[in-house]
Amino acid sequence: MLNAGTRVGRQANQRGAAMLEMALVLPVYFLMVYAVIELCFVMFGYCNATYACRQAARYAATHGTGSTYQCTSTDVANVATQYLWGAPKNGVTINTTWSNGGNPNSSVTVKISLVYPTAMPFSTMSQISVGTTATAWMLQ
Repeated sequence: MLNAGTRVGRQANQRGAAMLEMALVLPVYFLMVYAVIELCFVMFGYCNATYACRQAARYAATHGTGSTYQCTSTDVANVATQYLWGAPKNGVTINTTWSNGGNPNSSVTVKISLVYPTAMPFSTMSQISVGTTATAWMLQ
């Protein structure tokens, strides 16, 4: 026959063990969830930058320097920044290059680089850099 006092004591010890296990595992779990959320923001910014890069390259190809419209790197950067609403304010670099001097039947390449500051505890990474490139052809 089991003693009722022993049974209650064993359940109390098990509750204490469960609380200790939770106290050890929960901070690691929340750190992993925070890291996933941080990386989701970076991936969202990357996808956003890819779309902005494509739109800017399309604009530069249709308003190229060799056509009746004159397009500058500043114009292309202004078009790209309209689509970069998920990007950090200070970490954006937009470069535009025209092959063959921007004449018809040449290409234009737009490259966007983003630098995201991170606040990951226990990590030596202070920032994450992503970049994307789009090329469009300027036809007559």
